Amino acid sequence: MKINILDKKIYNRIAAGEVVERPFSVVKELVENSIDAGAKNITISIWNGGKDLVEITDDGCGIEKEELPKAFLPHATSKISDVSDLDNIITLGFRGEALASIASVAKVAIVSKPEKQLYGAKITADGGNIGEVEDAPSDNGIKISVESLFYNTPVRAKFLKTTRAEEADITNIVSRLILANPYISFKYYADDELILQSYGGGEEEAMIAVYGVDTVRNCFHISAEKNGIGIRGYIGRHNFTKANRTYQTLIINGRYVINSTVSSAIQNAYQSYLMKRQYPFFVLELTIPAEAVDVNVHPNKTDVRFSNNQVVYGTVYSVVSKVLDGSNEALDIVMENPAAPVSPIFESVAKTDNSDDKNVKNEEFSSDFVDEKNTEIKTNYKKEKRARPLSNQFWEYSAINDSGVSTCDSAAEQKIISVFNENKKYLEELEKKAGKEKPAEVFEFEKTEEKTSELPKSKADAFTEQGDMGIDYDFIYVGQALKTYLIFEKNGDVYFIDQHAAHERILFDSIYEKALSKNSATQPLLIPYILNLNSVEDAYFQTRTEYLKELGFAIEEFGGNSYKVTEVPLDLAEMNLDEFFSDVLNDNGLKQEKVPEVIREKLCQRACKAAIKAGFSLSDGEIKALIKKMNGDMGLKCPHGRPVAVRITGTEIEKWFKRIV
Repeated sequence: MKINILDKKIYNRIAAGEVVERPFSVVKELVENSIDAGAKNITISIWNGGKDLVEITDDGCGIEKEELPKAFLPHATSKISDVSDLDNIITLGFRGEALASIASVAKVAIVSKPEKQLYGAKITADGGNIGEVEDAPSDNGIKISVESLFYNTPVRAKFLKTTRAEEADITNIVSRLILANPYISFKYYADDELILQSYGGGEEEAMIAVYGVDTVRNCFHISAEKNGIGIRGYIGRHNFTKANRTYQTLIINGRYVINSTVSSAIQNAYQSYLMKRQYPFFVLELTIPAEAVDVNVHPNKTDVRFSNNQVVYGTVYSVVSKVLDGSNEALDIVMENPAAPVSPIFESVAKTDNSDDKNVKNEEFSSDFVDEKNTEIKTNYKKEKRARPLSNQFWEYSAINDSGVSTCDSAAEQKIISVFNENKKYLEELEKKAGKEKPAEVFEFEKTEEKTSELPKSKADAFTEQGDMGIDYDFIYVGQALKTYLIFEKNGDVYFIDQHAAHERILFDSIYEKALSKNSATQPLLIPYILNLNSVEDAYFQTRTEYLKELGFAIEEFGGNSYKVTEVPLDLAEMNLDEFFSDVLNDNGLKQEKVPEVIREKLCQRACKAAIKAGFSLSDGEIKALIKKMNGDMGLKCPHGRPVAVRITGTEIEKWFKRIV
C-alpha cells in the first residue's frame, strides 16, 4: 500500500468542505477577520445570493504588502503563534484555514492598505493559484472579493440553494454579527440594495437595526454576573414568544455560537409561560473565562464546549427565571430600557416616594427616544427601499390628523395610509348593506318551502314523520337527555348521540371538502394583516405562499421580509392570524399534504365554534335534520377524535336490571 502526500491544492479543497459550506460561510469567515483586524466600519456586498460575488470592505489594520502572499497559505494566521495560545483564544479566527480554503474554490482578490503604508497593494488567487503582488489604489483597511464560488467544484455548486435562500442565510448570519458586535457599524447590500445597516451605537441600536424598536419594547434588558459568568442582553417578555428558534441568538465572548446547554436552560426557564409550539426570544451574550470554554471544536467555530456544563446551565437558568418570576433580585438584573414600558411585575416593587417623578422622566426619555428613532427610520427608508426597521413600524409611527390627511411624507407610509382609507370605505359600504343581506351559513337545517298567511312555522313543523327525511334506517327518536345527548332506538339497541360532536363533524366535512377543492369563498380583511419575518423564516415562507394563495389567502410582498395579507378563506375568517402564521412557520408538511395539519386544525376550530353547543334544546325538526345529515353513520367521530354516538345493546340493558344473567 502506497501512502501519498497530498498536494496543497487537494487538501485545501478538502478543508474547504468544512470551512466553506456555502456563501454564508464565506461572509462569516471574512467578516470575523475584519472584526479581529479592529475594523469599526464593515461593508458587505453580495450578488446572486453570494454565488457570483461576496465582497467585504473594512477600515481595519490591513495586511502589509510583503505579508500578502502568506494570506492564502494554509494554516497561516496572525492570531496565534504558540500552542499555549489555544488555551486562551480571544479572537474570532485562529485556525488559519479560511482564506486558503476559499481561494481553492473561488476567484479571490485582496486589496489592502495599512495606515502607515503609502499605497495599497493587491494580490489574487484563482482556484488556489496565487498571483503576484502589485500596487493598487486603496483607502486604509482591506477589501476582499470572492467571485464564482465553487466554479471549479461543480459537484459542490450543484448543492447550493436557490438565490433567495442563500441570500436569506447570509442575511441571517449578518444579523447575528451585528448583534454580537454592537459597537461596529455594518452595511449589508444584496444586489445593490441595502438590506441591513447598523451604526455602532451599542446594544439597543443593534437590536433596533435587526429587529426594530417594537421588539426592544417587548424585551427585558438584563445584565448580571454570577459564578464568574457575565450575562447581558435581551430576553423576551412573558407573552413575547416566537414560532421557531431562529429568533434566538447566543454570543459567547463576542462569538455567535449555537449551544444546547444554554438554549435548554432558557427554554426550561420559560417553560411555564410558553404556549404550544412557541419558543423564547433572546439575544444574550455570556462572558466566560477563556480557559473555561473550548472554541476549537469544529472548523466553523459555531460550536463550543464548557469545562463545566452544570455551572453554565444553572447560572443562565437562575438569572432568566428570576427575571420572569419577578423576584426582588430581578430589580438588580433588569436594566432601564427607554424604548420599553415599565413591566407590571416590577411596578409594585420599584415604587418609592419619588417614583412618580422618576416615571415622568422615564416617559419623557422614552418619547424622545422613539421620536429620534422615528426620524432615523423615515430617513433611511426613503434612501433604501429595503432598509430596516420592518414595515409594521410605520403603522405605529404614521401620523394622521383629524381630517384624515397624512402628515408623513414617506412613500411607504403614504401607501399604508392609503390602504387604511380604502378599507375604511369598504367598512362603510358593509355597514350600509347591514341587515339587507344575510350571509349563507356553512350548515343549515332543512327548511320548509310551505308558505302561509300565518306566522312562520317552526323547523319542527317541516317534518311530521321519519319518512320525511328520506332515510330508511328505522331510528326511533326517544328523547333528549341533559340537553346534550339525543337518544334513538333501533333494532333493540339504544344510541346516545352527542349533538355537538355530530354537528361539528358535519360542519367539518363540509368545509374540509371545500378546502380540498381549493375553491373556498374569501373574506377581505378590514385592515390588512402585516406579517414580519426574519431572513430564515422568509426563505421558508416563500416556498409556501403559492399554496396559501390556492387556499384563498391574498398575500403580497410588503418590503424587506414583510408580507401583507388582505384576504383569507371565509371559513377561516375568525381565526387568530398571529397564531395561524406561527403554526404555518412550524409546519414542514404544508406543501406535502392535501390539507396539512395546520389548516385542518383551524377548520376544526371553525366547525367547533359554529356547531350546536351542549345544553341547547333542539326542536324535533332540527333533530331530524341532524340525523339525516349523519346519513345513519353512528361510527362517526368528531374532528378531535371523540365519538359522535355510543351504542348500548338491549342485552346489556337487560343485564343491568338482572333480567338475564
